[in-house]
Amino acid sequence: MKKLEHNLIDNILEAEVKLGRASTSITFYYPESSLTELLGCRADELPAEIAEFIENVKERLGKITIEELANEKGRYAVKVPSEGLDWVQANFRPSDFMKDFIGEIQRPYNTLEGITEIFHKFSSDVIIDKVSENEWAFSFADEGIDPYVYHVEQNVFGLEYHRFTREAYAKMMAS
Repeated sequence: MKKLEHNLIDNILEAEVKLGRASTSITFYYPESSLTELLGCRADELPAEIAEFIENVKERLGKITIEELANEKGRYAVKVPSEGLDWVQANFRPSDFMKDFIGEIQRPYNTLEGITEIFHKFSSDVIIDKVSENEWAFSFADEGIDPYVYHVEQNVFGLEYHRFTREAYAKMMAS
């Protein structure tokens, strides 16, 4: 399974936890750098890799489309049809960590302490980096629990997060 397929499955499961089961298609947006990372290719190889990926996953995810946005060069829309969502929902379940994490993020008056407790519920080996006065990066030392970095920001609306692959997060922080 290519990293992109795994990432799409994880994104579908995350959306299911946040919004419930979808019966229509769903679109995710990826910058070119994420697609090249997840497909393991260079930017000039991207069109061929996208075509190959679409062909390789059609029995599982259906006839997905991956198109560069006309008004935002370097940003791609990846649309998974309803039959792909049905396949994911029939074959995978959101992790307990994801359910607990989303539950805490969506809870009114959520706290950084609550987020920290959720991570420590699943492992004592949690990496927490303070990025700025109101931003933190959470991840598990054991990627088998969850392979992503969760960038959590505290603002006037409470806590919000963005989930990144480790490679994408490292690149973002380096720039």
